[in-house]
Amino acid sequence: MRVLSKAVKAKLLGLLGGISICVLGLQPAAAASITFTASGTGSDGALAASADFTTSSGLLSVTISNLLAVSQIKSAGQTVSDLIFTLSNAPGTLGATSASGQLANIGAGGTVTDVSGSPLRWLGQGPPPPGGQGFFSIVGNTITMEAIGGGQPSQLLLPSGTSFPNANASITGGQFNPFVVGPETFTLSLSGVTAATTITGVTFSFGTGPDTFIPGVPVPGPIVGAGVPGLIAACGGLLGWWRRRKTSVAA
Repeated sequence: MRVLSKAVKAKLLGLLGGISICVLGLQPAAAASITFTASGTGSDGALAASADFTTSSGLLSVTISNLLAVSQIKSAGQTVSDLIFTLSNAPGTLGATSASGQLANIGAGGTVTDVSGSPLRWLGQGPPPPGGQGFFSIVGNTITMEAIGGGQPSQLLLPSGTSFPNANASITGGQFNPFVVGPETFTLSLSGVTAATTITGVTFSFGTGPDTFIPGVPVPGPIVGAGVPGLIAACGGLLGWWRRRKTSVAA
């Protein structure tokens, strides 16, 4: 029986490692992520926002951010107030939900005072009138989340900051307190969502009306499956080398 040399054994170990990488690389992802952004100009000035979505088995998470600089904030019309998005497949039954984000009262001079609580209006679970409960709905594959539904608006989304020195009375007057300062994250348990679920369309709303609607644009990212052809080619090369090596040793 021919004894393999140390060099051949080392190559065989490398081959096994390469095949392991190929197998792992071809496994389906446990979760998928996609980001949408929107920017434009409304009657109150510049507008910009993003929504980062992650889908996995039975779960959808979205983080919404106001992308304006603190110095750009002048009016409540520049706050993010609604998000509407459509899934690639039926969401199924809604289970548990959660919301996180820093609530804050904005006072004279744009001062920020953190307050307790979560941005539950976006899930239609805000305080009873006169505060308003917000609005949340699932119609077909489309999910709507609004901070402004049902009574006086509040929990409108501002960028993260310790003060808003250029803000006018629509922000500092107290009528829309509390705001959300910085990003906010929502998690929805949805029986129909999987790692293969993606987001096919997004619309951001700004202001207390809302005043302005802007369609979201997906941020370019890795294309699902783009690495598979390369992995297959690499695996084929490794197996080809092994067959040639095996023939050489047998001879």
